[in-house]
Amino acid sequence: MITTHPITQIETIALDTRQPIHHSRSLRWGAIFAGAVAALALQIVLMMLGAGVGLALYNPITDENPLADFGAGAAVIQGITAVISLWAGGWVAGRFLGRAGNKSGGLHGFMVWSLATVAAIVALSTGAGWALGDLSKIVGGGLSLAGKPMAAAVSVASDMAKDGLERNRGMLGSFVEEGLSNPPSGKNAADAIRSKREIGFAVTRLFTSTDQAATAENQQTLVTLLVDNQGMTEANARKTVEGWTASYQKLKADLDAVKKAAELRAREIAEKTATTLSILSLCYFVAFLLGAIFAIVGGKHGGACAYKFAESDLLSE
Repeated sequence: MITTHPITQIETIALDTRQPIHHSRSLRWGAIFAGAVAALALQIVLMMLGAGVGLALYNPITDENPLADFGAGAAVIQGITAVISLWAGGWVAGRFLGRAGNKSGGLHGFMVWSLATVAAIVALSTGAGWALGDLSKIVGGGLSLAGKPMAAAVSVASDMAKDGLERNRGMLGSFVEEGLSNPPSGKNAADAIRSKREIGFAVTRLFTSTDQAATAENQQTLVTLLVDNQGMTEANARKTVEGWTASYQKLKADLDAVKKAAELRAREIAEKTATTLSILSLCYFVAFLLGAIFAIVGGKHGGACAYKFAESDLLSE
């Protein structure tokens, strides 16, 4: 008969009391939320520290182009604070996994990064991105830059149109006043009003009509009115109308020059914005990639610690 040594029996019983190691295949959202909250909170604290020592660049009143003010030194500081907070968030999530942390710590760290990224975008859309520091300002500024070239072009065109209209009105009004400056004697108030209306209409039709073929006819009509209503000689009336035409052509040339300058400015804004958006896209990619990597590494480290302590607790029982 085979007998079992008492010590061997005790060892076998002790080993049998150990529970098998089970690695959960499901995500632990409590750990993920805890890690994301820790990452965002740490990011806010670090950005407050940066603001306190003069490293933060956020100025919602004066900053129009956030990338232009985002220097290399501040970018490095921003990147360091982001990876530190995401690593810490991943570690916190992994530390809550217990014995499952040895296998799924990195995955939970990645989910912390995903949740923190979504939360940051939501914060930007609700106007609370200031809490996340300069990176949120850059992201929000980059998204809004896409509409600036069109807005700038529309604004310049609108201002140019208003200026041109006012200058046109002023010049045409001066032509009418000049034509009525020396009324002939013997005309009553009704004649003066009628003359002003007829000459004003003739001036407007001459200088605002797009029919080039009718220009000579409109000029002759205006000359006739000046002769009949104001008592000018035909030579003086024609000289007056020719002087008005020369002045108006000069004004038109000035407005065309302003229009070309405005179009050139709009193109420069569009090109600058396109370059800015390209740089921003690369910065976003690098920042998000580094954040994901450090969150995964932090999750693995936290999971390894959780597994180690779970094993220690089990062996001590």
